[in-house]
Amino acid sequence: MKTMRTAVAAAMLAAGACGCACFNETSVAYSRTTSMGRELVDLKEAKDKGLLTEEEYAKARKEILEAVGAQIQIPAKP
Repeated sequence: MKTMRTAVAAAMLAAGACGCACFNETSVAYSRTTSMGRELVDLKEAKDKGLLTEEEYAKARKEILEAVGAQIQIPAKP
C-alpha cells in the first residue's frame, strides 16, 4: 500500500511538473541598462587593452550609435 501511495504521488508530481512546463510561454525583450556613453567608454577601454581590433571597435561603436538613433560618420583610418 505504501508503495502504491508513493507511485501515485510521484506520478502526480511528474504530471504537475510537465503541465507547468508544457504550457509556459516565454517572451524575452532586450532593454538597455547602461547609457550609450557608458557603453562607448567600455568599448574604448576594451580596444585600448587590445581586446578588440580597430575593425571590431568601429563596428561595435557604429551599432551602439545606430541603436539609439544617433547618426554620425565614423571616419575610416588610412
